[in-house]
Amino acid sequence: MEINQLIHKSQKGDQNAFGKLVLMMGDYVFSVVFRLVNNELEAEDIAQNVFVKAWQNINKYNEAKGKFSTWLYTIATRIALDHLKTNHAQINLPNTIESDDDIEKDLDLKLLGELLNTATGHLSPQQKLVFVLRDLEEMDVDEVVQITGYSEKKIKDNLYVARKKVKEVLSKILKVG
Repeated sequence: MEINQLIHKSQKGDQNAFGKLVLMMGDYVFSVVFRLVNNELEAEDIAQNVFVKAWQNINKYNEAKGKFSTWLYTIATRIALDHLKTNHAQINLPNTIESDDDIEKDLDLKLLGELLNTATGHLSPQQKLVFVLRDLEEMDVDEVVQITGYSEKKIKDNLYVARKKVKEVLSKILKVG
């Protein structure tokens, strides 16, 4: 069944259709939240809260205003941002390895994740959110505007400062000019 059909059925109160949306979008939401909070259990709880809030507000979704994934991403990032503001959580890179014998790549990913966690630990929650959405999730500015509600200038300003801070911290750690 097409996603738009599931959305329309969900908006009419069909819990089974919404359950299918959760199955379709669950990994996506979890991945985004996990990158922001860096804790699997917390990410699972937050992702669950995202879908509860989405179900409660499904009638507010309007496909003419944007994609469902963007609407859901907005809910996820706002809940995760609230969590970041209260808990100062760290981001994490996904740690998926192509093969069991690719230990060097595994270690490189873990090191990179630890370095980014250290570097982003110096960012404000807003800077971290913009950095994750733009540089790790590779979203365009318009989508980040839609998700965060920030102006394009605020996004660019936060991203500039975030990149500068991350570069400074990484340069100190790696002793690079």
